Amino acid sequence: MKRAVLIGLSVILFFLIFFSGVFIKKNNIASKYYFIVNYFGNDLYKENSSLKLENENLKAQLEKNQIFNFQATSLDSDKKYLAADIFSTYPFNIKDVLVINKGSNDGVKKGMGVVVSSNIFIGEVLDVSLNSASVRTVFDPNWQLPVKIGENKTNGLFNGGNDPRITLIEKSVKEGDGVFLSSKDFPLNLKIGDISQIRQESGGVFKDAVVQVPYNISELDRVYLIEQ
Repeated sequence: MKRAVLIGLSVILFFLIFFSGVFIKKNNIASKYYFIVNYFGNDLYKENSSLKLENENLKAQLEKNQIFNFQATSLDSDKKYLAADIFSTYPFNIKDVLVINKGSNDGVKKGMGVVVSSNIFIGEVLDVSLNSASVRTVFDPNWQLPVKIGENKTNGLFNGGNDPRITLIEKSVKEGDGVFLSSKDFPLNLKIGDISQIRQESGGVFKDAVVQVPYNISELDRVYLIEQ
């Protein structure tokens, strides 16, 4: 509405400035014209800036809600979970260890599997205090786990790290294949992620694959401990 008013006034004043001069001095008209343009222009600029800020806030809230819905609505009803909130690591961006707000007083035990949804594995409980616990994540560079890959359940060895990967892959696999835990210490078929890139190992006997996890760890605020 304001933009339409500005355009209309600009057209009218344009004709007055250049085709009038008998009854109204052009200098007076021009000064009023620039005043109106400046007034409405600043107002429109403020309005656009406000709308952009509001749009960015809505996008951030939507992304957060999508993460929450991904976690909260996809838990397996056959398993029993203990929900735990994650303490912030900002600004250090620590990925290999998370600290949660549940401890031995809540039934947390060392070695419990930790997921972000019903079958998305993120780590295991490493140390437990009365009201908190630390969780080792799949980004720990010193953590190795046996896994199965894709529909053919090809064996491989998962290696944690900032960019998790799989080594010692026995057979042919392809990008997009799921990577699932095959360790006796955790429930079967918990998913770590998907293969995003395949490389040949230096020896040429086995293949090496990069694993992409389906979440951004810095945006997670809650995890679930598998109690049974």
